[in-house]
Amino acid sequence: MVSEREKDKNIKDLEYNHLLNKQNIFVIILGTAIISIILSDKIPENITKGGLILAFILGIILSLLHYSKELGDKIEEIKRI
Repeated sequence: MVSEREKDKNIKDLEYNHLLNKQNIFVIILGTAIISIILSDKIPENITKGGLILAFILGIILSLLHYSKELGDKIEEIKRI
């Protein structure tokens, strides 16, 4: 029989993996957007490729910082179990 502590740890591990998957998916989507911008020739004249790429890179950095904080909190919670 599985103890309540082991159940809690397994649930927290699943939550950690879910957060990690969300982070990876988000970064892949933004990376794909950057590649699409680089390869696109039909961007309107009033929008620059450099500005869009910079915005997406900033989005990647901010998302990594956000998710790394959440993942760190989840790791601490798992260690306390």
